[in-house]
Amino acid sequence: MFRAIDAFINEMKHVSAIGGVYIPNYIPYLLLVIISFVLLILSWRKANHKALVPYFFCTVGIVYFFEYVTLILFKGYVYFPGVFDNSYFDNVLGANVSNGLIVPSAAIFIAAFELGFWWIALIAAVFMGIEELFLHLGIYRHFWYKTIYTGLSLLVLFHMGKWIWRIIRFRTGRFIRFNVLYYGNISVQGTFMFYLVAIFHLFFFRVNWFDDPSRGHIAFITLYFFVDSIFYSLAVILRAHWLWNVLLIGGLACINFLLLKLSVLEISSYWVLGLLTLLQTGELFLLMYMRKLLVNENLYENSKNLV
Repeated sequence: MFRAIDAFINEMKHVSAIGGVYIPNYIPYLLLVIISFVLLILSWRKANHKALVPYFFCTVGIVYFFEYVTLILFKGYVYFPGVFDNSYFDNVLGANVSNGLIVPSAAIFIAAFELGFWWIALIAAVFMGIEELFLHLGIYRHFWYKTIYTGLSLLVLFHMGKWIWRIIRFRTGRFIRFNVLYYGNISVQGTFMFYLVAIFHLFFFRVNWFDDPSRGHIAFITLYFFVDSIFYSLAVILRAHWLWNVLLIGGLACINFLLLKLSVLEISSYWVLGLLTLLQTGELFLLMYMRKLLVNENLYENSKNLV
C-alpha cells in the first residue's frame, strides 16, 4: 500500500484547476506562503512588539507537536506540493507550509489584532474551506483525518494563542519563558534541520520504525528535538554558567558521535559532525536572544502601563 501511495505522489507533478487549466502543485502552497508573510507584516505593524518573534516560533513548535502525532506517527493525511523528489520530504514540506507557517501566522494576526470569537470562528471556517479546496485539487489527501478536526483544533489553538500572547506581554515568569523557548527551539531546529537534509543530504537518521526510511528519519530527529529542547531551555532560563553550556553542547556532540558509531546516524563526511555541533551552539545563542526579547519587551510593556 505504501509503495502505491509513493508512486502516486511521484506521478503528481501538476494539478488540474477549474476550466481544465494545469498549474504546478506548488502554486497553491506558494500562495499560502505569500499570505503568511502578509499576515506577519500586518501583525508586526499592529503590535510593534519584539516578543512576536519568540511567540511566532513558539506557536510553530506547538503546531509541530500536533503534526508529529497526526502526520508522522499516525499518517492522517499527506501533502503533494511536488517540490522534492523524495516523496516523504515533499509531504513534510507541504505540512510546513500548510500548518507550520500559515496557521501560526494566522494565530499571531488574531492575537495582535485581539480578534473575538466570531472572527476566530470565521478564520477557522476559511481554513476548512482551503483544506477542502486542496482535497478537490488533488494536492492533499486524507486517510482517517477529517476536515472538521482542523476547524475544532484551530478554535482551540487560536484562543490559546491569544491567552499566551497576553501572558507574554505582561508577565513572563520562568515557567512561561521555559515553554515559549522550548516550543520555539523545536520549531527552529526542526525547520532548519529538515531543509538541511532535504536539500543538501548532509546526514540521515536511519531507524527501522516504518517501512519508509525517510518517515523514520523525520520521526527520530523530531523526537531528538523534543528531548534536547528541554536542556536548551533550562540552560537559558536558569542562565546557566558558561561551563554548563559547554557541557550541554559537548554532550550533544557525544550523542551525535555515539549515534554515528551505532549506525543510526549517517553522514556524507566527517566534517558534518562539526557542522552539527556548530549549529547546535548557534541554537543556544539564538535561544538566549529570544529570552532577552521576552524579558526586555515584558519590562517595557509593564513600564508603559505604569505611566
